[in-house]
Amino acid sequence: MIKWLKVKMLAQKGLSCGKTRRQTGTEGWRSMLDCNAVVSWVLLSLTAIIIYRISSWGTPSEWYEIAILTLMVMATIVVVVPLTVREVWASNQLLLLFLGCLSTNFLLNQALHIYDDKIRIFEITIPALLVPCALAPMLTSILISTQSGFVSAFLISLLGNLFIEPSPGLFLSSLLTGFGASYFCVGIRRRSDLLMAGVKVGGIGLICALFLGGLLSTSPQFLFIQAGWAISLGVFTALAVGAVLPVLEWLFDRITDISWLELSDLNHPLLKKLANEAPGTYHHSLNVARLSEAAAEAIGANAALCRVCSYFHDIGKLVKPQYFIENVNPDHNPHDNLNPSMSALIIISHVKEGTNMAIQHNLRQPIIDVIREHHGTSTVYYFYKRALQQQEDAKEGSKIMGSRESDIPDVLEESFRYPGPIPQTRESAIISLADALESSSRSLKNPTAQRIEDHVKAIIDSRIKEGQLEESELTFNDLSEIRTTFTRTLKSMFHARIEYPKEKKELKENDHERSGNSAPQPTRPLEGGPVPSKT
Repeated sequence: MIKWLKVKMLAQKGLSCGKTRRQTGTEGWRSMLDCNAVVSWVLLSLTAIIIYRISSWGTPSEWYEIAILTLMVMATIVVVVPLTVREVWASNQLLLLFLGCLSTNFLLNQALHIYDDKIRIFEITIPALLVPCALAPMLTSILISTQSGFVSAFLISLLGNLFIEPSPGLFLSSLLTGFGASYFCVGIRRRSDLLMAGVKVGGIGLICALFLGGLLSTSPQFLFIQAGWAISLGVFTALAVGAVLPVLEWLFDRITDISWLELSDLNHPLLKKLANEAPGTYHHSLNVARLSEAAAEAIGANAALCRVCSYFHDIGKLVKPQYFIENVNPDHNPHDNLNPSMSALIIISHVKEGTNMAIQHNLRQPIIDVIREHHGTSTVYYFYKRALQQQEDAKEGSKIMGSRESDIPDVLEESFRYPGPIPQTRESAIISLADALESSSRSLKNPTAQRIEDHVKAIIDSRIKEGQLEESELTFNDLSEIRTTFTRTLKSMFHARIEYPKEKKELKENDHERSGNSAPQPTRPLEGGPVPSKT
């Protein structure tokens, strides 16, 4: 409210337009969850209360026994989580997601255990070994990481063994089912992959029930029903995960590979506009996506993120597409009529314009970050050198005219630098390198394999010297693998083509030229095309 009043007062004095700069929406309750250590202990305390209440539901044990076991579980969480999944412990937002999935899965298992006598198929009840222990591992594996899925599988098994049914068979069955769910969720990019993961999880549950629960000695009808229940349980778990994923992604600002695949649709309004109004930039973005995706796969980074962010990284050029070299008309270069500082200002502004457009179209935060970071704090080198040359020419002219050199303004390198920040993630750094490489490789003459390799090495070395990769967490091994992948991909992009045989008519004309006779020329231009040359 106070900020709004200040803006209004400045607007009345003519010192402000009355508008505030558009923000990316990173403040608010999410930043509060991530930054406050007190919130972490509040979340853990609430989880302890929830587990205590769920454990005491339908259990004849004394309250102090349940309380002691609950404290043991919470102590295990406090010890195991920081050691195995540090990103969960470092972010209260992820901690809330992790503990919420864990508590929900435990509540579901407890409910099925209490009401198992009411769920019957042909008078056959659900065995304890077939409780759904894969829900939390699947959700945490997809939304956070595979390691968090393994940890949640261990904790779900521990909770079941302590509060539901103390049994080594139940513990081992839950553990194997949860581990299998986490493993099968690696690299899921489609809803159908999620469904197949559910079927595989059901198969693991059935195998565990057969060998650990002694079901092999029962009747064929019993085995058939349990097999159907196990597979159905896995499928229903996968369907439940697929149903709640979009909600959890929105609540906790997470983006899964499934969402990245959906965002890679080239029919997005911004991409369609880019293809129509700035076709050169659009083609450049597609090539950057190809380079960055291949490099990300080579070092184990998020290839889908690199692909989507590359599509959108230059959308700011839509404001003035004719001022960028890939869209410039060869017959008219608008920079010929501008001084270098103004040209550099237009070029640099595409980062700010792209960020604004991304926020307007509600693009995800990683895309906005890549738009801001893909040039880092690098220099618009061409116009900076051009400004220095003009300064030298002006000094030479001042000597001839007898004027003072001090009247000539200095060329400040800061005026030709992008505002930054430099890339903060591996994916952002890969896109930054791919962008610089793709645009500069267009100037290569006769791009042989050795020249391409030398060019890739020079671009990466220059970015390292400038310090543009210092905060990206890329290792030297990563950079070596990226250089190899970039070189291989560029070679395929600059592949050679065979020379096709000429038509007979063209061969006859060439024979006339070799014999000293000129080939016959048409009396008027061809319909719909240019006048053919004599050669």
